[in-house]
Amino acid sequence: MVKKKADADQMTLSGREGEILARLHERVEKAIGMIQELRRERDTLKARLQEIEGRSKKHDVDTNRLVELEEDCDRFQKERGEIRKRIESILSNLESLDASE
Repeated sequence: MVKKKADADQMTLSGREGEILARLHERVEKAIGMIQELRRERDTLKARLQEIEGRSKKHDVDTNRLVELEEDCDRFQKERGEIRKRIESILSNLESLDASE
């Protein structure tokens, strides 16, 4: 009879162990699910970051090109002014030649 009582205690202990293992299994499954979700979120965020970095690089290139075009425009306007002055000077010289004849 003593042996039966020991077996009953072991069964109860085994029942508790089973309960503990079931809870542990549940927690592990929950942790696995959370890890998978976090990995998906990480991958999504990486993709978004790459997209934003790509846009940023394109924006930098566009900004640099705009600066170059603005500099060209300024230079062309200065050159145009210089050409205008030269043409006016040449016309003035031609007019003075015509007037002196």
